Amino acid sequence: MQNLKIWTYLSLPWLSFAIFFFCAFFFIAFFKEIDSTYISNSYLSGLFFNTIMLSLGSAILSSLIAVPLAILVTFYKFPGQKFFSWALSLSIAFPAYVYAFIYVGIFEYASPISEYLRGIQINLPSIKNIYGASIIMSMALFPYIFLLTKAQLSYVGAGLFKAAKSLGDSNLTAIRRVIIPSIKPTIYAGMALVIFETISDFGGVSTLRVETFTVGIYDAWFGYQNYFSAARLAGYLLIFVLFIIFLNRYLGAKSATLATKTAETYERIELSTLSQCTFTIMCALLFIVIFCVPLTQLMIWHFGEIESTFYQNFDIFFNSLLIGISAAIFTVFFAMSLSLSYKKSKVLRPIISISSSGYAVPGSVISAGLLVGFDFLFNTSITLYGIFGLILCLSLRFMTPAFNYISSSLANISKSSENALKTYSKNSFKAFTLFYLPQMRPAISLGIMIVFIESIKEQPATLLLRPVGFDTLSTKIYNYTSEGQWEMASGPSLLLIFLSLIFVYLINKNLDLNKNI
Repeated sequence: MQNLKIWTYLSLPWLSFAIFFFCAFFFIAFFKEIDSTYISNSYLSGLFFNTIMLSLGSAILSSLIAVPLAILVTFYKFPGQKFFSWALSLSIAFPAYVYAFIYVGIFEYASPISEYLRGIQINLPSIKNIYGASIIMSMALFPYIFLLTKAQLSYVGAGLFKAAKSLGDSNLTAIRRVIIPSIKPTIYAGMALVIFETISDFGGVSTLRVETFTVGIYDAWFGYQNYFSAARLAGYLLIFVLFIIFLNRYLGAKSATLATKTAETYERIELSTLSQCTFTIMCALLFIVIFCVPLTQLMIWHFGEIESTFYQNFDIFFNSLLIGISAAIFTVFFAMSLSLSYKKSKVLRPIISISSSGYAVPGSVISAGLLVGFDFLFNTSITLYGIFGLILCLSLRFMTPAFNYISSSLANISKSSENALKTYSKNSFKAFTLFYLPQMRPAISLGIMIVFIESIKEQPATLLLRPVGFDTLSTKIYNYTSEGQWEMASGPSLLLIFLSLIFVYLINKNLDLNKNI
């Protein structure tokens, strides 16, 4: 495949940077002297305990919500089933830190709901703890498991379900004994995503007063100006992330069951009238809690203000657009180069896999590594280069989904088609534009949308790496929520959710049109 050789050269700058970054980060994090009085054993144990308990609690609660819902909308027939099959995933448009301040504002001591309940002798418990944070995080993040499980059930569920039914199993028995074991790897993968999103969150856990590693990194950097201590905390967090990756792969391999893709259609399970009403009401209540209530509260806060700040947020709206578009284009270009290089060169495949695995690494870890690395090696701050450092960080973090989508599209190219291409004397550019690009185009557009929406929602990395005076929607939300100004935070939150909803819709539409990706 000589026509792919140029893409190997184009991928070398990214590969060099990524490998150099990870090596330099580990050296700085674990071999530079730090202030031992700051990172004490008791402080570290507290951060570990909070991070582990919050991430596990969020993952377990998310799976308990998502898996039954995915099975329900996939196998059962009830009023509103088609609507809820996509509407229950809309909470993914709300960043976890927006969810946090909304529900803290709803249930705080001086809120109308709390005052009304105190009037009838009911005192609400505080949600500013690990338990409340786990519930709120699971409400925001369960769509990761819901979407993956629903897709897997649609992919292999019909054949397995029919096979189990043919052996005399009842509906519930077939689901319990056959369907759930077959999707365990998918469930574990979704739980891992929830854990990664939870440990990378900063604004949400800050609002909920839970000290995790991300909070510790931010405090060490900005609160104490203790840069190497921040890098050491980021290194410990990275070790925890690598352990989760290993555990997920071990559990996924151990529980994997053989299942083949099916294009069969099947009739959904008929229910009694009472069961249909129960399922419809249950889904409707959940939709109200996860989407309608938070969106309504934001609108009340914003439009209830005498002086609306909606139009005053358009400057940071365009800053977010700039970051999202720049990061998406930069990331997808190198993801395309890496994917084509991966197809061309077996020697570079291990290095490419490492350089494209940043999604599991929290933004706080990557940004702390870039900040300390540039200061240690070049005696300068990466923030002096404008938004370039932030785009590098976002690309490192979100290279994984873009690379995976494009690689999957290339894997669908048949060997016979590639062999036919070799018989034509096309140069590299023509071979790319006439043969590879049409195959990758749906995956490229999907990768751009995924990276864009994740980049504009990213908060800890943006807070650490943004140039002085450069605010985005996510940083503005943190500035307001850190001071308890929920009404002021509602304006940028609505703009961020509006942008996210547009791209969530486009992503779902893209997936429906291109199921082979």
